[in-house]
Amino acid sequence: MSAAETPSSEQFAVATESQRTLKDLKTRRTGQPVCVLGHNNDRKGQEAVFQHFNVRLAVVKFPDDKPLGYDPSELLLPCEIHEDGEAYFEIRPCRICDQAFPLTSDEFRADQERTECPECTP
Repeated sequence: MSAAETPSSEQFAVATESQRTLKDLKTRRTGQPVCVLGHNNDRKGQEAVFQHFNVRLAVVKFPDDKPLGYDPSELLLPCEIHEDGEAYFEIRPCRICDQAFPLTSDEFRADQERTECPECTP
């Protein structure tokens, strides 16, 4: 797992080829930054932090302290986490299926940016 070190010496995951959502992570730490997709249009595209699991939903907390539950597959990982602990997200729609997916740091910096989600890539 690729992770970023924050000043508080916690390690949080960033998007990799095989791990792009909270569902993909084997180790889920409280405070993991995520970008929310999903059922609640008021919160779609907003950043939040993972808190814990409640039955099958991942409870995340938004900057206004509002907690909501989401399917872990609806929570995208950041592209990178800066030295100050700030998560940076690069999210793109797949040109084939229009599903949103996060770029990895390498994909974001590549000369040719990825345009297809992992599921649509042959």
